[in-house]
Amino acid sequence: MSGIYVALDLEATGMDPERDEIIEIAAIKFRNDRVLDRWESLVRPRGPIPFNITSLTGIGAKDVRRAPIFPVVAPRLRDFVRNHPIVGQSPEFDIQMLAGAGLRLQNPLYDTFQLATILIPDLPAYNLATIAARLGVSVPHQHRAMADVETTMAVFLGLQDILLSHDAETLARLAELARVAGSPLARLFAEARREVASLDGMGHGTIAAQLMAKTGMTRGGPEVLFLFQRERPPRLEPTGSDAPIDVEALRAWTEPGGALAQTFPGYEPRPQQVAMLAAVAEGFNQGGTYLIEAGTGTGKSLAYLLPAILHAVNRGEPVVISTNTIALQDQLFRKDLPDLRRALKEMARTQPELERVASFEAALLKGRSNYLCLRRWFLAQREPSVSPERATLYAKILTWLQQTETGDRAELHLSPEEQVYWLALAEEEGSCVPGRCIFHRRNQCFLYRARHKAESAHVIVVNHALLLSDMLAANNVLPPYRHLIIDEAHNLEDEATTQLGFSISRHRILDFVSRCVARDDDGALGGALGGLWSVVANARVPLARDIAASLQPQLDGLVRTAREASEEIERFFHALGDFVERYQAGQSEHDRRLRLTDAVRHDPGWSTIEISWDQVAGRLREIVGVLVWAAGQWEGISEEEIPERDEVATELEVLIRTGHELIERVLGAIANPSPDMIYWLTRNVATGDVAISAAPLHVGDVLREHLFDRCRTTILTSATLTTDGSFDYVRQRLGIDEAHELQVPSPFDYPATTLLYLADDVPEPGQPGHQRHVQEALIDLCKATRGRAMVLFTSHSALQTTYRAIKRPLEAEGILVLAQRMDGSPRQLIDRLKSHPETVLLGTNSFWEGVDIVGDALSLLVITRLPFSVPSDPVFAARSELFEDPFNSYAIPQAVLRFKQGFGRLIRSSTDRGVCVVLDRRTVSRRYGSSFVRSLPDCTVVVGPTSELPARASEWLQARPASASV
Repeated sequence: MSGIYVALDLEATGMDPERDEIIEIAAIKFRNDRVLDRWESLVRPRGPIPFNITSLTGIGAKDVRRAPIFPVVAPRLRDFVRNHPIVGQSPEFDIQMLAGAGLRLQNPLYDTFQLATILIPDLPAYNLATIAARLGVSVPHQHRAMADVETTMAVFLGLQDILLSHDAETLARLAELARVAGSPLARLFAEARREVASLDGMGHGTIAAQLMAKTGMTRGGPEVLFLFQRERPPRLEPTGSDAPIDVEALRAWTEPGGALAQTFPGYEPRPQQVAMLAAVAEGFNQGGTYLIEAGTGTGKSLAYLLPAILHAVNRGEPVVISTNTIALQDQLFRKDLPDLRRALKEMARTQPELERVASFEAALLKGRSNYLCLRRWFLAQREPSVSPERATLYAKILTWLQQTETGDRAELHLSPEEQVYWLALAEEEGSCVPGRCIFHRRNQCFLYRARHKAESAHVIVVNHALLLSDMLAANNVLPPYRHLIIDEAHNLEDEATTQLGFSISRHRILDFVSRCVARDDDGALGGALGGLWSVVANARVPLARDIAASLQPQLDGLVRTAREASEEIERFFHALGDFVERYQAGQSEHDRRLRLTDAVRHDPGWSTIEISWDQVAGRLREIVGVLVWAAGQWEGISEEEIPERDEVATELEVLIRTGHELIERVLGAIANPSPDMIYWLTRNVATGDVAISAAPLHVGDVLREHLFDRCRTTILTSATLTTDGSFDYVRQRLGIDEAHELQVPSPFDYPATTLLYLADDVPEPGQPGHQRHVQEALIDLCKATRGRAMVLFTSHSALQTTYRAIKRPLEAEGILVLAQRMDGSPRQLIDRLKSHPETVLLGTNSFWEGVDIVGDALSLLVITRLPFSVPSDPVFAARSELFEDPFNSYAIPQAVLRFKQGFGRLIRSSTDRGVCVVLDRRTVSRRYGSSFVRSLPDCTVVVGPTSELPARASEWLQARPASASV
C-alpha cells in the first residue's frame, strides 16, 4: 500500500456549507510514513468568527485580518491535492465546505472515522483524539488544521497496519461489502487484500490463514474461529457452610489504618459507609428486605460489594447485583470489582484465610438482544445479496468477530439504523433451540457462554431490564439465586413499567409480514416460507417433495395476501394517526399521545379503527395459519435427511409465536382492553409514525410476588429513596410490605459547601413573564459565575426557547452556551464543559441523573422548574386515578425524588463547592414546596429575589474555590 495520499482538514465558522465559511485549511502529502510535502493557509471570511469557534480553535478576527480570501486559496489547494486519495476524519464535511465555497473535489475519500469503526470496534468514542490514543498517537492540545492533519496522517497509517493484519479472505469480503455500501473504502480494502495475498504466497500468512492450512479449509474469515469446542466453566456449587459474615471483622477492616485503608485505592474511612456495610452484612446473615438510602459520597458500591463477595464465596451461592444504567454496570464490573479483588489479594498476604475470597469470580450478563447469534450471522452470509444499509454493519461485524470474546454489541459503534439491522442478527427470545445449534454444542454461542460464565460466578452483575426479563421468564434466564442487590432502585418502577408493557409500530408488523413471505423485485421468494420452499424444492426426500407439492399452490396466494396485509397495515396506522391528530392537535411539537380510555373508545370514529384492525388481523391470521401448517409438516423430517431442518423449524416456531403475540396485543389495545393495563397511542409529529403502547396499571404486586418474595435477601439502595424522610412512597410503589430501613446521610459538609438559593420573584410556570424572567436571571447569573453551569429543564421546548435567548448575550461575554440535542451528544457536551469550564450547559431528561462532574467545572446548578410529570402522560394519568389525593400522594413524592436526583449532580466530592438555584417560586409560595427543600441535605439556604442572585452566587464561589482545595 505504497500509494500517495493527502491528509486534509479545515476549520470553519460552523457546520452549514451553505451559510458558514472556511477560516483555515491544511494538507500533508505522504507515502507510507514519509511526508512528501505540506501546505496550509488561513482564509479570511466575509463574516465574523463566532465565539464558540474561537474558543475551540484559537482563531480570531485578528488572525485572519490579513489572510487571503478563498478564491485565492482554492487553486493552490487544487494543485496540491491533484487526484490523490484524500484522508480525513469525516472528510465529507470538508469536501462539502469546499464545494460550498466553490471548489469541487472528486478525489476518493478515505474516512478515518468509518475505517476505525470497522477495524477498532470497541472504542468508547470515535473522535480523532480517541482513535489516536488507542493507536499510541500523541494529540496536540490546540484544535488547529495542521495539528489535526498530522494526527490524521498518523492515525491512518496505524489503521493501515491493523488492516494488513487481516487475512485475504476477510479483506476480500470487506472490499465487496464496501462496494455494495458505495464506500470509497472498497478501493483501500482491495489494495490491502492484494498485498496480504502476496505475503501469504511468501509464507507470511495471518493466524486465520495458518488455521486454514491446519484444518484443510479453502476459505478463511471468522468462521475458522468457531470450528473448535470450547470448554464450559464448572458451575458454582454450595460449600455447605452456614457461617455468618463477621460484621465486627468488617468494621475493623474499615477503620483508619485498617486493611482497606492499606490496600484499596483512594480509600477513606467514612462512618456512613461502615453503617451501610454493616446493614448489608446483617441482611445476608438474617435475610429479609432492606431499603437503604445512601447519600452522595457514601461509597455504597463498596458497602454492598464486600459483604456480597464474602457471603457468596463462603456459602457457594451467587449474589445478583442489578443496576439501571450502563455506566454503573461498567463501573462495578470493570473498576470496583477488580479493585476489590486486588485489595483482597493484598490482605491475603497477612490473612491467608482470605485467599479463597480473593479468588471470587464475577460475571456481566445482559439481555438476549445484546449478543450476536452466530447461527443467524452465518445464515445471513449465505444470502445472495445484501442491501447497502446492511453492508456497513456486516463489515464491522466481520472484523469484530475476530477479536471479540463476548459478542456483545456494546463493543460496536452502531448508528441508529445499524442498531435496527442488528436485531435481525442478534439473539431473540424463542429463536434458539440450544440442542439443535452447532454453536451451542461447541460452547461457542455468545449468549450461552455468558450464561455459563454467570453459572460459575459468585457475583453476577445485570441491569434492571434483564433482572425483570428473568422474572417474566419464570427465572429461566439467570442462574438460580436467593440474594439480590438492586442499586439505582429509584428507577425500578419505571423499568418494570417498560418491561411489563409493549410498544408496536407499523414497521414492526410490516417486518413480521416480510419475515414470513415476500417476493423481491427479481421475483425471487423470500422470508421463512420462501426459504422453506427453496429447501424442499431441491430436496430428494419424499416427504419434502410432498411438502413442496402442497406448498407451491399456496405461495402465490400467500404472497398476494402478504401484499394486501401490508396495504391494510398502512391504512390502519394512517387511520390511527388521523384519530390522534384530531384529539391532540397542538399538544406537542415532538410526540402526541392519546390515552385510550372508555370515553375515547366510545368516540364515533373509533369504530372505523376497529373495522380496519379486523381486516389486518384477518390477513395476519391467514399468514400464521400457513406457518402452523408448514411447521406441522416439517416435523416429519429429520436433520439427517435435510441439514437445514432445525434452522427452518426454529424460524417457523418463532414467527408463529410472534404472529400470535402481535395479534393478541393489538387486539387488546384496540378492542379488548384488560382492566389491569394502560393503553395509548403516540404519534411522532415529524414523521407521522404511530405506535400502539401499553403498560401495567400496577407493578408493585408483580414485583413482590415474583421477585422479592422468592429471595432470602433483597437489598434496595439509591441516593434517592425517601421523601420527607420517609420510605413510604417507594415501599408502596414497589409493593414492599415489610422492610428494614436505613437512611445514611452524605459525608459531605453541605452547609459549608453548598448554597441553595430559592428565587421568590419569578412568576410561577404558566404565568405571564415566567419564561422571560428565567432567561434574564440566567444571563445575569451565568455572567457572574463565568459559566461553570448546568441548567436543568423539564421540557425541550423551554430549553430551546431559553437557548436562543441567552446564547448571544453570554457568548458576547466569552461564555459558551451548549444545549442537548443541538450541540452534540450528552457525552460530548459533558466533555466540553469539563475541558472548557466557562460554559453553560442546558439539559433535560438524561441530565437529571447520572452526570458526574467532579471539581469546579460544574459549580452552578440551576433547576428551572420543579420536575412534576406531565398530567396528560398516559401512565401518570391512569395511576393518578388510583389515589384519593393523587397530587399529594403520587405527584409530589414522584417529583421530589426527581428533584433530589437533579440536585445530586452538583456536589460530587468532599472538595466541591457550588450553588444550586431553583427558579420555581413554588418552593416558597406553595405549602408543598417545603417537601422539596426538606428532602435535600442541610445546605445554606437563602430565599431572595433574582436581582441579588448573581452577587450571592459569585461571593459564595469565591469564598473557597473548589480548585484551590484540590
